Amino acid sequence: MKKRMAVLAESFENNTLGLDDTFKFNCRTCGKCCKNRHDIMLSTRDLHNIANSLGRTMQYVVERYCDVYIGESSRIPIVRLHPNSSEQACPFLRNRRCIVHNAKPVVCALFPLGRGIKMPMADKYAVTLEKIQPEYIFQPVSCGSQDQIHTVRNWLEQFGIPVEDEFYVLWTQTITVLSVTFCKLEDMEIPDSSKELLWDFVFSALYISYDAGKDLMSQFRDNTDKLMEIFNKIYLNEITGGI
Repeated sequence: MKKRMAVLAESFENNTLGLDDTFKFNCRTCGKCCKNRHDIMLSTRDLHNIANSLGRTMQYVVERYCDVYIGESSRIPIVRLHPNSSEQACPFLRNRRCIVHNAKPVVCALFPLGRGIKMPMADKYAVTLEKIQPEYIFQPVSCGSQDQIHTVRNWLEQFGIPVEDEFYVLWTQTITVLSVTFCKLEDMEIPDSSKELLWDFVFSALYISYDAGKDLMSQFRDNTDKLMEIFNKIYLNEITGGI
């Protein structure tokens, strides 16, 4: 996975596409992009959409189809799809078809495009809409064909991904602040037991404590407000020594 991330990082440096730039790709539904992938990380929205599509809870989706771990560099809880053991294929792949096609994770819907942001480290605590401007690349692929031409904008519209994506902005703000705060708290040598309690709280607020049958954004705003309030208090308490 690290090798793939390094390739993507290099691609963002050299092959960025604008919204009205074009790329050539036609999916042949071979299922190749759904195999041997251990880097399909899910956001709250991905889990909400999948759970709603399956008529299940978000907790069920996580427990049945995903791995949960603490990010090596981000230090926050990460949820990713767990390939099955037989073919190393996505757990939602059935007979070369995605059983959650209309609710597939954004990273899958974007394929073969990749999306990311550039943000100076010094601005990690001051993430604003203006600073979160998505950039897109066409990833090197060995599947499909090149007999269809798309613009990035049309590709996003085709899969219902907003160009001005309110959730993406709030999600990026939230995980950025959480990551920076966790890293600073670890530098302060917080006891492992306290970190585990915080990880459990963040995991629940980010991925579990939702009704998949109700509007996501109102729930996500409520949960992120609570997270930010608590983390601000924890961080302030740590840097002031509890004064």
